[in-house]
Amino acid sequence: MVNRYLFLYAALLAVILLSVHEWYWGEVKHWPKGHDLESLDVWADNRAEVSELSEKDVIILGSSRAHFNINIHHWDSITGRRPLQLAYPGSSPLHPIEDIINESDFNGLLVIGVAPGLFYTVSGTWPANRGKAFVDRFYHRTYAQIFNQRVYDYIDPHFNYLNPDLSYKSLIDRLPFPNRDSVSDVEIWPPMVAMDKYRNIRMLPIMETDTAHQRRQKRIWFNPNPMNRAADTIDYIIDHYVELFDKFKERGGRVVFINGPVTGYYLKNEPVLWPREEYWDRLLRECDCPGYHYADHQETQAMQPPEWSHLKRSDADRFTELLIERLRRDKWIEDAL
Repeated sequence: MVNRYLFLYAALLAVILLSVHEWYWGEVKHWPKGHDLESLDVWADNRAEVSELSEKDVIILGSSRAHFNINIHHWDSITGRRPLQLAYPGSSPLHPIEDIINESDFNGLLVIGVAPGLFYTVSGTWPANRGKAFVDRFYHRTYAQIFNQRVYDYIDPHFNYLNPDLSYKSLIDRLPFPNRDSVSDVEIWPPMVAMDKYRNIRMLPIMETDTAHQRRQKRIWFNPNPMNRAADTIDYIIDHYVELFDKFKERGGRVVFINGPVTGYYLKNEPVLWPREEYWDRLLRECDCPGYHYADHQETQAMQPPEWSHLKRSDADRFTELLIERLRRDKWIEDAL
């Protein structure tokens, strides 16, 4: 009998704590509900849509700049066709590109973001392995994992406690304990974006306006320092992409590269570490593919990412509009009928 009451008391306490947690974070309007940005299964679910696409469709690949800077729902409202968002932060698009070209029949448009420190990498490196993990999940996940994701599709957007950034452990990790006894407080990534089931990303208002959040993110950008790891392998990297895109274009596919706005530390260092002529210009020339570089257009050059590398919501919407205008102008896309 005692054990039964203890169980009931514990269950009641859990319900009370969970209710308070859900109520509080539900009132924090700058933190919208969403899906886990790190979810391999959300990526795999979207990758499964590739087989349903036509030559008029668009797939976005790349790292966080391609993921955060393009609003696919705004794109849909303009063109009547929503792109498939398969870019992922902190990763190289190498293995996803190989997967789409070698393992599918897709023959539409690939819009590929080029963040030089991540794009110019070879298989086996950390950025490439990040992308490979998503591809592997698509091919090797179990029925139990697929079922689990179907359940989470319904409950994830409605419960804050399922958000990894709002778990008790994460919130405790974010407590501002001072450095002490030669122990430094570990920098924790500040909340930055929310993602929906289509993998559309929107920057949180707090990251757009809170300078403390922005400074914290900027400090993390220094660890590790950007460095060019591709100097000895750039010939192989370019040749490999040339081979892949030649195969893709043979079946009617098209490829467009994009390079999104940066400021601060990235604006200062990326042109030095990856000179445009030796990397961006060479990539376009040898792959025989067009590219849209933010520095070539006054409006995108003037955009100011709050933390040096990703656009706030209004700029992301405008960046999406400008990209669509250029793709239309150059006949790379057409609107849905």
